[in-house]
Amino acid sequence: MGKEETEGYVSQTVAPDAGLTPAVTSPVEASITEKGDAALEILRASGGLQQPLDRERSRRLLRRIDYHVMPLICLVYFLQYLDKIAISYASVTGLKQSAHLEGNQFNWVASIFFFGQLAFEFPTIRLLQVFPLAKYVSVNVTIWGIVLASFSACKSYGSLLACRFLLGMAEAAIVPAWVVFTSQWYRKEEQAFRVGIWFSFCGWAQLLGGCFAYGVATHVGGDVHASLKGWQVIFLVLGLFTVVVGILFWFLLPDSPAAARFLSPEEKIEHIERLRSNEQGIGSQTFKWDQFREAFTDINTWLYAFWIFAANIPNSIATSFGNVLVTGLGYTATQSLLLVTPLGAYEIVVLVGVTYIAMKTQQRLYCCIATHIPSFVGAILMAATNKAAALVGYYLSGGIPIGWTTILGLQASNVAGSTKKITVTAIGTIAYTVGNIISPQTFQARDAPRYLPAKISIVILYFLITVDLWLIRLVYVYRNKKRDAEKAERGPDFVLEKNHEFLDLTDIQNTEFRYSV
Repeated sequence: MGKEETEGYVSQTVAPDAGLTPAVTSPVEASITEKGDAALEILRASGGLQQPLDRERSRRLLRRIDYHVMPLICLVYFLQYLDKIAISYASVTGLKQSAHLEGNQFNWVASIFFFGQLAFEFPTIRLLQVFPLAKYVSVNVTIWGIVLASFSACKSYGSLLACRFLLGMAEAAIVPAWVVFTSQWYRKEEQAFRVGIWFSFCGWAQLLGGCFAYGVATHVGGDVHASLKGWQVIFLVLGLFTVVVGILFWFLLPDSPAAARFLSPEEKIEHIERLRSNEQGIGSQTFKWDQFREAFTDINTWLYAFWIFAANIPNSIATSFGNVLVTGLGYTATQSLLLVTPLGAYEIVVLVGVTYIAMKTQQRLYCCIATHIPSFVGAILMAATNKAAALVGYYLSGGIPIGWTTILGLQASNVAGSTKKITVTAIGTIAYTVGNIISPQTFQARDAPRYLPAKISIVILYFLITVDLWLIRLVYVYRNKKRDAEKAERGPDFVLEKNHEFLDLTDIQNTEFRYSV
């Protein structure tokens, strides 16, 4: 394919029916299938869709996909956040006393999780391509469930550090995998809302997890004769439940649309045709160094990474230090378990509501920027006020994750090329881990109970990430206008290769690609 493949356009005289002739596979055709997307093999074997996919059939197929894919994806994302914030519940149900934690040792127990995630991020992006996607995720979920349950046996600072590090390694695959799942099952205009739905389960985890921890603290924590302490029950129950879900994931979720048992051969073809407008197919297991290098030279990669890094420095207010922060406002430890739950409720409303509006208006970034403003006001309230007003400010910070869902959605829809997509997502996850490593360290013991320096840093960071979103939109608009002008110059006689959408080209290589804004 050479230069023509790199540029995203191939003369119509080269393999005009690439991937569409089931009877004979030419050497050129075989090369295209190997280098291209998995969708090409489906099209080649079937001869393509025999009749147009009308709107009603498309809607019916979408409902079928939602029914089979979304529940398990949402449940696992719910658990990955709940399991991550379990350390916060444990901090106020006796963990510090049982493990004899002193000074800033709890900060490092919180941070070490992200060192584990950081260490395993690049190995996991390659393993995501090498192994069947859902099976690899299933193994990771099962391992992290076992590790989480093992927390109940930790009685020292060192054992907590070891378990948290291993937990971070096991969870490293989740965000990259979820971006791939979203892009291989949904069209661009459908992706933002679906990302909003599965990401909103972080809010459900905050809401239901707080209630669960409150029940444990009330009924187990108050029983001096109980065999297990409250924090041990939390880790054991959540860990064992996660193991069960991990095993179910292996059997219930297909690795790709090509392997989906709930789709008939005709429906698989219909699904491929639905995704044609995405200009990126359903994925390839071939690692491409040119796409890997492009991921590092694309300015959007680093604009995504900056948002993720900066937004997650304050993330401890919702994860490891949520309960500590609320107790610092003058509430008791047990009260804090319930008082953190409205943060999750607000997050659910914002994520589902705003991503739905973004889907209808096709203006993801403007919707996201508008939602950041109340969170910025909330950060000011946390820093400048006390008790009830500061608590309201704390709840308003629950709007910031809309930016995270927007970035994840953009990585799914606006980054094309299998290797590039998974690399960009991994860089973003590394930025996420570094931000979260720093995050607990902003809450120094000497600043308790108000933690004013940390709160001031939150105000500054919320402003910077809002500007970053605006810059991302500027880049998209510029590229789209430039490509529209180039297409107009080529004229109507220019002919694209059939099925160029499934050649596994990047968004930069394929000049037919248009960015969602």
